[in-house]
Amino acid sequence: MAYDLATVSKHLKEHIEGEILLRKTPLTLEEDLFAAGFDSMSLSRVLVFVEERFGLAIPDHEVVLDEVSTVDKMARFVQERLAAAGK
Repeated sequence: MAYDLATVSKHLKEHIEGEILLRKTPLTLEEDLFAAGFDSMSLSRVLVFVEERFGLAIPDHEVVLDEVSTVDKMARFVQERLAAAGK
C-alpha cells in the first residue's frame, strides 16, 4: 500500500496531538513541535509509531531535527522514506 503525504500527515498529526502532546487544540501543520513541548523522548515515541503504523523503521541517526520540526516537515520526511521503501 502506498501512503500519500496527506495520509501520513493526518496520522502523524493525530498521534502527536492525542498521544504525545495531549493537546485539545489542534496543531497547525507548520507549528514548531519543539516550541509546543515536543522533546527527544517524543521523537522516539513518534518513530515507534511510524514503525507500527506504516511498517517503516527509521534509525535515530537518520533523523535531523530540522527535518522533523513541524508536522508538515515530519510527514514529508516519513513519506519520502516510505516511497523509497516502496510502501
